[in-house]
Amino acid sequence: MIEVIVNRAPYGIKEVCISGHANAAAYGSDIVCSAVSAISFGTLNAIHPLLGIVPQVSQAQQGGGFLRWSIPSLEDTELHEKQQLLAESMVISLLAVAEQYGSYVAVQDDKWQGGAS
Repeated sequence: MIEVIVNRAPYGIKEVCISGHANAAAYGSDIVCSAVSAISFGTLNAIHPLLGIVPQVSQAQQGGGFLRWSIPSLEDTELHEKQQLLAESMVISLLAVAEQYGSYVAVQDDKWQGGAS
């Protein structure tokens, strides 16, 4: 199972940690894993071109199954709000996957515990 843990601070999301494997299908054919990967890496890959900052990311070097995005509070309020909007968007998209494929993905987030709808 893929587990998404969202840690929050008073300023918003401070960290998103994604770990595990969906195992919904054979390697290379797993649409659940593909969805989670596309959402998370798509968001992270957009941050530098859109905001001009490099996201703080840690990930597994072999075998995959682990990604941590640390999101610091930024002094530039506008930039901070934009980064938070991208982070919230990523979490809501991952919640949508978890709603459809709850046997394979779980999201822990106090803000959206009842779902994003």
